[in-house]
Amino acid sequence: MAISVLSGSPQAATPVYNKMLFKVSGSLTSGTNYRYVCDVKDAAGTTTLARLKCDKLPTTNYGFFDVSRVVETLIAPTVPTLTQTGFADHAGFYSGYRLTFMEEYGSTPVVQTGTTTNVTGNVAFAGNLEQLELADWSGEVYFPTVFVGNVSKSLATNVRRTVYADSYGWLAQGIGSGYTNPQDIIALVNYYTAGGANTRSYEVSIGSVSGSTIFRFGAGPMNLKALTSGQCTDSQAGSYLFPTAEGSYYTIQFYDSAVATIPFTYVIGPCQRFNSQPVHFVNKYGGIDSYTFTLKNRKRANVQRDTFGYNSDVYATLTYDKVWAGSFDYVYALNSDWLTDAESEWLIEMVRSGQVWLEIDGELVEGIVNANQYQFVTRRNDQLQQLQIEIAVAYKNNIL
Repeated sequence: MAISVLSGSPQAATPVYNKMLFKVSGSLTSGTNYRYVCDVKDAAGTTTLARLKCDKLPTTNYGFFDVSRVVETLIAPTVPTLTQTGFADHAGFYSGYRLTFMEEYGSTPVVQTGTTTNVTGNVAFAGNLEQLELADWSGEVYFPTVFVGNVSKSLATNVRRTVYADSYGWLAQGIGSGYTNPQDIIALVNYYTAGGANTRSYEVSIGSVSGSTIFRFGAGPMNLKALTSGQCTDSQAGSYLFPTAEGSYYTIQFYDSAVATIPFTYVIGPCQRFNSQPVHFVNKYGGIDSYTFTLKNRKRANVQRDTFGYNSDVYATLTYDKVWAGSFDYVYALNSDWLTDAESEWLIEMVRSGQVWLEIDGELVEGIVNANQYQFVTRRNDQLQQLQIEIAVAYKNNIL
């Protein structure tokens, strides 16, 4: 008899850095040396990544498998490209997978492969939700199979983002079957004055990226301004009438011929008084987010030396310490501008992110956030607040 999957990861799309727990039952649990077996495979089912085995639970005879740590090996996030314009496949941040459940029993235990139960058609992505969020997670909202109004969300927290003329950024979106015509997905871009007057509206087509499960769109000012006239439906380059005044803004919304998503808003920030430091990071939904620290930022080097006692003569009468090895790294002490309540809530995603990049001299450099605590602020109890944080370049440099 085949195994029954009683519950587990029923979403069409599951955040891979959370548990992906499957509960199973079988009708032959009274067999000698009975165990449940789960083969974790790639999406095609051609490569077995791991074979997991589980004893039956004494009270209920159920079995449990957490496949997340195995499926995670299929996820390999890559550095985004600053120069991306329009759509790109969010490659490396998601993967399909396949599970084959079987049974093992017998005096000499044998895996029974004659009848199997398969879980197929699901996708795992580089998300990492809080436990209370995971309990209410609905993949349909982010990878919609059915639309009810404009309920679809992009893979990012929907907060008004402050950007600057030289900012880069991206916005990721999952494609589910709710998109009736994925090949016709477009990005609708609108420019507005600070007073809310619409100055320009145009569309960018998804093109060949329509085969993606998750796509990424170049959403920063520099990405939009680099759009060519051939990419924009009004035959003007993206830089045409681009908002530049403080408080002016633009919105980005994805839709196909039948449905639309919730739009995202990007507000042009005030003139910067100091050299700003952009930071890009993988957010909790597996998309890529950005924030620019615009107040006084400082850079320092941390130096570590390894020494030994060195004798300068044969009688060891002159002994001193000598450096035989060492390393140093760079640390950026960053200061944000004044944060809104929403930004204060959102930026914990940067602090807790396992993948952070500093934008240095036009390149994205791996970084590590040096913060073990994060203080939330609300204006009901606090005045406007700033975020002060240190991010270390993730590379060590040798002294000798």
